[in-house]
This record gives sequence, structure tokens and C-alpha cells, in this order.
Amino acid sequence: MAIVGVAAVEFVSTIMRGTSWGVDQQIFATTAADLQDPVSVFVGTTAAIAATLLGLYYTTVGVVASTIYRSVPGVVRDLFIRERSSETYLRVLIFTTTAAVTVLVSRTLGYEVTGLTLAVLGVFTALTAVGLVVVTKHLFDYFDPSRLSTPLLQQIVVSIRVATEPKTRSLAQRQTDSHLDAYRALASFKHVVEMLSTQSLRSASAPVDLTTQLIWIVSNYSAVKYRIPTDSNWWDRVPRHQNWLTVDHTRLEMALLTSAGTPPELQPDYLWLETKAARLLRTTLAIAFSSQAGANALSVSGSVARLVGNLTARLQIDEAVTIETAWDDAVSGVTMTSHVAAGDADDYEVRLNQMAAAESLLQPLAFMLLGLSNAAERIAATDLSADLEAAIANPDVLYRGDLPTETRQMVEKFSLAIERELRLEGRRITPTWWIAHLAARSMSEALLATEAGVLERVKDRTVEQVDLFRAQNRPDLAAVTGMASLELFDKIEFHEKIIRRAEAHLKSYCNSNTSIEGWPERTQSPFDAADEHTAMVERLAELLPDLWNEKFDPREPDLYGQLYQFVVNGAFTAIIGGDTARGLKMYTACVLEMDQARVRIAADLNKAGARTQTTFAVEPIITVMDLAGYALVMYELDSDGIWPQIKEMWNRIFDSKPDLAQFLLDAAMFVDATFAMTPGGLERSRRQIGLNRVLDERGVRANRRSGFGGADGAKRPHRSPIISALAPGDYGIHDDLYSLFIAEVLAGRLPPETDIGHRAKSLAGQIARHRADDAQRDGSS
Repeated sequence: MAIVGVAAVEFVSTIMRGTSWGVDQQIFATTAADLQDPVSVFVGTTAAIAATLLGLYYTTVGVVASTIYRSVPGVVRDLFIRERSSETYLRVLIFTTTAAVTVLVSRTLGYEVTGLTLAVLGVFTALTAVGLVVVTKHLFDYFDPSRLSTPLLQQIVVSIRVATEPKTRSLAQRQTDSHLDAYRALASFKHVVEMLSTQSLRSASAPVDLTTQLIWIVSNYSAVKYRIPTDSNWWDRVPRHQNWLTVDHTRLEMALLTSAGTPPELQPDYLWLETKAARLLRTTLAIAFSSQAGANALSVSGSVARLVGNLTARLQIDEAVTIETAWDDAVSGVTMTSHVAAGDADDYEVRLNQMAAAESLLQPLAFMLLGLSNAAERIAATDLSADLEAAIANPDVLYRGDLPTETRQMVEKFSLAIERELRLEGRRITPTWWIAHLAARSMSEALLATEAGVLERVKDRTVEQVDLFRAQNRPDLAAVTGMASLELFDKIEFHEKIIRRAEAHLKSYCNSNTSIEGWPERTQSPFDAADEHTAMVERLAELLPDLWNEKFDPREPDLYGQLYQFVVNGAFTAIIGGDTARGLKMYTACVLEMDQARVRIAADLNKAGARTQTTFAVEPIITVMDLAGYALVMYELDSDGIWPQIKEMWNRIFDSKPDLAQFLLDAAMFVDATFAMTPGGLERSRRQIGLNRVLDERGVRANRRSGFGGADGAKRPHRSPIISALAPGDYGIHDDLYSLFIAEVLAGRLPPETDIGHRAKSLAGQIARHRADDAQRDGSS
């Protein structure tokens, strides 16, 4: 090659000397006699430099190969040796060396080269010197083995393109070749990944880089997967064995007569690429989480979540579960570490990353739910009959959509059958409604299977995971996971209506003329997200004592404060919802944490003014009295509830702490005298709105006529004096229910002359009048 190159340059010089412009140019002339010695030195030096650089190049390659790639499979070593930029540099280097030797030989034989040849040789010499710096730096980058995966990515992308393009997806051999190319690339990718677990010299970012690449592969593949025919050679083939307990009679009789078995049938494996990628993800994520406290690994959580969300949106639930399981396996590993540290310890970051990892366990499920909801919205807006007819008329339309695999396979068969009908009968026989019925049935099965798959993962990742963290004595991780579960349950409750609407839309294509019995229905019991939400809060309430800290540290999530607020709200929801067992448990937790929460608030606001400290510190006290008032109201409404247990609880508390009643009253009097809008006051207003809604549903409204039981015969709002006193008017309830607790409970524990405040006194007066009316009515009867 170098000899041909030198000859070509000399030929150009000869041509140029024959032109009017080039005849006088020295660069196209041979070297002058007085420059022979400098030329010899230049060419000899060029050959020496090129040979030296060639030796340095192979020395560098040898260093990298002997350290990182000493004991790796040959296919990985080949990737390193065949690295593209190194190959280019090596060719230039060899060309320069050979060209220099060629010039020396030609001069020895009496042929003097032209100036153009020497100039070209000089340029190549400079390129080799500068290129060594670049290539050597590039080669040392290969101490990070993840750099080897770039050509593998390109190989996989090309294979997927061949499998999905209209021109090649119908060619069996091209599909087979693309499958083999992708299979080999993934096998080589596996070898690269395995290096990370055995090599001590590696970049800290290498596992994350490989993880990102794997996620990118699956994400891009899933977006075009529906373009591949269901019988394509792209799919791997796996055996499907016969169930001998349900085998048909013909096969069974033949097998018994011949004493022979039945060979398995080979069926396409539509998950082969995702399964291999998931196995590799388990390894890369496990290694990533083992370094830098897992911080780098957590950075890909959003990518994983978006990937499984997109898969679910295409009703590819098996693919989504495969990736989500790989993520869960890796993340669970980092959260299982029992060794944690205090705030200023060296591994303090580990604990924070463990909490982030525990929360990220549920992030993919949230995206899966959103993906399912998006799929349901798309289905509900689809004219299925028109889309199916377009797909049958034009196969390209079928492969531009995103039908579930089984539905797409069915439409492919219908398309072939109709084509055969047109060819043999001259007309179409299969009716449109029949195709729509079967396709809608298949899509309904896919929709319900996707929903079931998501909800099954939800149960595993919420309740069971919280219990597992509690068993491992990690209340912090249990709280993080539990509170993330609450958000997930709210999303499930919201999106469930969208899924049911899509299910009903598909069922509208059901045709009674078919002989196929039944329509796909949910096989599992409905997931009651609201009930699961309350149950989770009840479970988390037990963690409050373990999460308490003396003072809030802004470097960490305020798990105690957040969970306390959730438990308070959960107790209120359970009380007005009639969930007595859970309501009592959560209310008890609020009472037990009353002093602890007050102490924490005082410590958090130790630099604030006295009034600000008191405003916030009294809220836990006011809250337990307020919730007790709601329990009393619900008991009066339903003649059932947790009020008797709450009353007994407070009696025991007052018996053991006689001065507590006055302390509670002082707190209430302080709140009554505070006119500013406080977070606690706004929360009490929100609870009042909730009670207003309950009373409206029961038809309890204040009567604004002349008076209850008056001469005009106006009826009282409710048989209960307490409910009648609290009955909402045009603007709802005006009284905070801690005033009811003061009037009905606290007043009895205080001296008779004690001022219980205007609000409580007014409410107590109304209740007393209604009770007096009842007593008078009972006496007269």
C-alpha cells in the first residue's frame, strides 16, 4: 500500500511537471544534489520515528491488555484490539514507516523522489507523532471496560433495524441473521459486564454507563417491537411441553399404544431480548450500588421508571415486570445493609442513599400505573373496527400500530384468511363484527392482565416490603416505603376509573351472535385502594416512637413529622368513615405522641419568639382533643364507634394526671385567643368540611325557624342534643370540635367555677338546652 502511495505521488509530480504552471515549481522536481544528505537524514529519521512510535503503540496496548484484558474471553479482547480509532492510527503508522523505507530503497537504487513525496511523508510523520498522544489517551480510557460496549450497541441497533424495516421483516434469512447478530452482541455484552465483577481496575461510572446503555437498548427496542411479525425468525424459539394430565385423547391414545412421548412444540419467545437485558441489569446495578454509596446507581432510577412505564403503556406487561424485577432485586440489596451511621459518620451518606433506594422501589410501579392509564385512555378513544379493517387491508398499518402481541398475531391470521377468501371465493366471507369481537376480547384480556400484573407488584412492593423493613429493625426505610405507598394508592384510586372506562369500551364490541361464551373479567378481587391506604397508615402508626428525634435535622427527611401528620389525617378519615378498629389504633398513636411531638416542635423553634413556639407546640394537644370531638359526633350519629374507648382512655389519663385537664384547657384558651391563620387552624377547617359533607349526606341541617320544639312545631335537626347543637347552617359548622371535648369531658374534670372559654361555654349551653327539652318531653310523656 505504501509503495503504491509513493508511486502515485511520484506520478502526480510527473504530470504536474508537464503543465505550464508546474514546470517551474520546485516541489514537483527531484531533490537537488546539494540537498541529498539532508534528505537522507530526514527520510532515515522519519523511518526511525515511525518505528519507535509503532513500538510505543504496541507497548501501550500491551500494558492495557496485560492489566485489564489479561484473562478475559477472546471475544472481549478482540473488541479492544479492533477498536476503530486504534486501527486507523495503526494503519497510518505502518503506512508512514513503509513509505519511508520505500523512499530509502528507491534512493539506494538511484531514483530520487520529488519534493511532493517528501512533503507528504513529512505530513504523515507529524500525524503519527500527534496521533500517538490522542490514541494513547484513548487506549488508557479502556481501563474502563464499558468503553468496549459501544460497537456492541451499534451491532444491536443494526440488527433491530433489519428486523423491523418493511423491506427486510418478511425475509426469513435476514431475520435469522439479525437475530444471530443481536444474540452474539448481547453475549459479548455479557462478557463485558462480567469483567466489572472481577476486575479491580475500573471506572466508578462504568456500571452506571453499562446500565444506561442496557436501558437505552430495551427502550428503543420496545418502541419498534410491534413492527416485527409474530412468526418472524427474529424471535428466539423455546420448547413448549405437553401437559399429560390435560392432553387430548388422540395424542394420549397414540402415546399409550406406542409407549412413546410427545415431542415439545417450539414457540416464539417474545421476551428473549428483554430477559437477557434484565439479567445483565441485575449485575450492573448490583455493582453500581456497591460503590459510592449507591449514589450513581440511584441516578438511573428515573430512566428505569420511564422504561417500565412505556412498556406498560404498550400493554407489554411481561416485559415491564422483567425489568422492574431486575431493578427491585438490585435496589433491595442496598437497602438490606444493616450497618448505618449517625449524621457525621463517614458512611452517613449510605443511610440517606438507602432511604432514597427504598423510595425508588415504588417509582417504577407509579410509572407502570401511569402507563396503564395512558393505554386505557388510548383504547377508550379508539375506533377498533376501523383500525382493524385498515390493518387487514394494508399490513403496513398493522405494524405501525401497537396492538398486543396476541392480538396482532390474531389479526395476521385474519389477514391471511381474508386474502385466501378473496382468491378462492372472489369475495370476503369473514364479517367485520367477528374480527372486532375477537380482537376486542384479546385486547381486553391484555388490558386486564396488565392491570393484574401491576396490582400484583403493588402488593409485593408495599405491604410486604414495609413488613420486611420492620422485621429488619429499619423503621426509617419502612416509613419511607410506606409513605411512598400512600401516594401510589391515591394514584390507583384515581386511575382506576379510566381503566374501567377502557374495559367497557372494549366490551361494547362484544357480539351475542358468537358461540364463544363469556367475556374476560377480572379474576382477582378488586383492589380497594382507599382501604389499602387506611390500612397502611395504621401499620405505619406503630413506627412513630422509633422515628422520634429530639430535633429536626434538615439534612435528612423529617420522617417523624411527616408520618405524624399522615397518622392524624388517617385517624380522622377512619373516624368519620366508621372504621372503628383502625381509627382507635391511630387515635391512640396520636395521644401517645402528643407530648413527644410537642417537645420536638419546641426544640425545632427554640430560636423563635415565645408566642410562635407556643402557637405550634400546642397543636398536638389541640389535635387529640379535636379528634376526640369527631369520635363523639360520629358515635352520636351512628350509635356506634370508638367514643366509649376514647372516653375511657382519657378517664385513665386524667386519673393518673389530675393537673392535665387545666393544662389542656390553657392550650385551648390560647388557641381561641389567636386570630392568625395557622397550619393547625387550616387543618381543623379542612376536617370541618369533611364533617359537613357527612352531615349533609345524613340530612342533618340547622333549622332556622323560630326555635326547636317551639310553638310552630319546628323539628330539631337530630335526636342527639350534641348533633343538634353542632348542626351546620348555611355556612357549615362554626365550632371547632375540641370545644366539644372541653364541654363534654374537660369541664367535668375542672372546678365548677372554671372559665372554659366562650366557644366551649356557648356550645355547652346549647347542648344543655336540648337535653333539658328532652327531659321535659320525656317527663310530660
